[in-house]
Amino acid sequence: MANIQDDITINQSTIMDSAIKKEANVKAALVKIEQVIADHIKKDTSPEAKMGRQKMALRAMYGEFMCTLLFYTTIFASSVNCTLTGNTANAPLIVAMVGGLMAVGISFGFSGVSGAIFNSSITFALWATRKLSNRKTLGYIFVQLLASIIAMCIVAGCFHSSGGVSMQTAYDGVSVYPADEKRLGKVFASEFFMTFFLTYIAFSVAFEDSESQKKSTMSLKTISDSKGLTLYATTPQSKTGFAPFSIGFMIFALSLFGGSSGGAFNPGRILGPAIFSGKVKYIWLYWIAEVLGATCAGFLVGVMHSYGLSHNKENSVKTANEYAKEALKSSQLSQMENLDSNSSSI
Repeated sequence: MANIQDDITINQSTIMDSAIKKEANVKAALVKIEQVIADHIKKDTSPEAKMGRQKMALRAMYGEFMCTLLFYTTIFASSVNCTLTGNTANAPLIVAMVGGLMAVGISFGFSGVSGAIFNSSITFALWATRKLSNRKTLGYIFVQLLASIIAMCIVAGCFHSSGGVSMQTAYDGVSVYPADEKRLGKVFASEFFMTFFLTYIAFSVAFEDSESQKKSTMSLKTISDSKGLTLYATTPQSKTGFAPFSIGFMIFALSLFGGSSGGAFNPGRILGPAIFSGKVKYIWLYWIAEVLGATCAGFLVGVMHSYGLSHNKENSVKTANEYAKEALKSSQLSQMENLDSNSSSI
């Protein structure tokens, strides 16, 4: 009976090891095939492939322009309306609510088209962390800044002076400018940290996780349909599906933060109103602080998300095998105890 049990144990262990090796080989083969297809798509220089990539890129640029235009127009219009109607006391709260709600809406509407970034400093951080190509980065920043100017043109065409309040006063109210020009260090710190916080949330709930999901769940069909263009979009299958709410709530909170800078944390938020109000003197200070804050946040999130993952990946199969073998041994021991109890009873 002992020999029979030993043979059963050896056969079960052999079968399990063989199955585990076959599964690992199949996974490695699939990964290799997907990599070959992805490399082929990237290297495809045929006219059809180039045309497909250009169309997808133009679609992404257009989507980013539209979502940024919608975002800025509603924010600028809300601020101008509060100034013209004399509701300046509640203007910060109203603008913060509009910004947060619009961020949620356009993120759901445009995330699958362009990623719905609508922030040039975050766009730069995506490029710095190698999540956007050079061409897409330049295109996104251009359309985002252009959308800010056009949004102010739309606002100027929709409103007129009323109640003794001139449009110049309304433009001054919507612009972001240092509260004290003698304390520019505090202005820099305010913009740096507010942009840092917003970018950290955006990377944590959207861009980092969606990139890892793309790499871990990419199928052959997905690679074939991607045409070499990576879109950082929210997905309902994971926590990134709730990214628009996280980003919207963060924008709402930061808009009430204010600080010495007035609370822009977005290069486009400054450009259009600054041109119409004439307050362009310190745009450079805001932009440097915002770009540095966003870039630092992007790198920090990338480091923390990847910390320890290589070690876990290397040992994951080994750990699973050990757990399986322990479970098999425990089941074999229980079978042996049952056999001993049966033999003793006989």
